[in-house]
Amino acid sequence: MEGTAPESSRLERVLAGHLLRVGALATLLSASANALVLAGASSLVGPVVLPPDEAVTIGQVMGASTAGAVGAAVVFAAIGRFTRRTIVVFWGIAAVGLLLSFIPIALAGATGSSAATLALMNVVAAVSDVGLLTRLGREG
Repeated sequence: MEGTAPESSRLERVLAGHLLRVGALATLLSASANALVLAGASSLVGPVVLPPDEAVTIGQVMGASTAGAVGAAVVFAAIGRFTRRTIVVFWGIAAVGLLLSFIPIALAGATGSSAATLALMNVVAAVSDVGLLTRLGREG
């Protein structure tokens, strides 16, 4: 028998310098992807509008995507520092965060294609941020 720990009990380490680069990549990917979603939705179904008739801009989308990616990287780093099961815990927190991200869409009064586009952008950001951080943001 080898002296290695089973997969389930091994530490999942997060490297801060590496995480910075991966976080920047996640920011770039989610902001770019959401800008494309906004552009596509705007060309297919018209502007994405929040009441009272305020069109969502690319700047707002990129700013929100950037804030979400930075927040995800910070949470991932904190989880990596304080838990043994970084990936599992992060996926759970990210899933709850994604569900909670739909609440402001309803509270803002967005409806129809605007609400669907905003929800899709939340999913796109979550998938890109969580995917990159969990795949590239840890050691090994």
